[in-house]
Amino acid sequence: MIEVKRILTESPEFQQIEKELFFKGEETADLIETFCHSKGISIYAAMDGETVAGFCVTSPSTSDVMHLLFIGVHRDYRKSGIASKLLDDSIADQSPKAVVAEVPHYTLPFFTNYGFYAVEFGEDLYGKNVFYATYRVKK
Repeated sequence: MIEVKRILTESPEFQQIEKELFFKGEETADLIETFCHSKGISIYAAMDGETVAGFCVTSPSTSDVMHLLFIGVHRDYRKSGIASKLLDDSIADQSPKAVVAEVPHYTLPFFTNYGFYAVEFGEDLYGKNVFYATYRVKK
């Protein structure tokens, strides 16, 4: 059973995330590391026993808006509802009225299925479309 918990950068779970960084590309790994070590962020890990199955990084809720900086699930755990659980639990923990995120084109189906409204706003470093996604939290 997957359990989501808020973690600190000093925790063994975070060390596992840093060690494995289940992402492609050095630029992505550097970006995630920068996010995670920034002041005032929250990191949520989806744990399968002692294994990190996925995690998300959020900025503090300001003006009732939570900024989702990153969400990722290890390839062995994808398509099992972990990303939704991470988002559900981080929203429950921070109680924002809305969530915003900048999302790449390949994650757009997840975000729109969750209920985000997305608007295209540019391209990433590789010339692929990037979207600004917003979600109004249902109370």
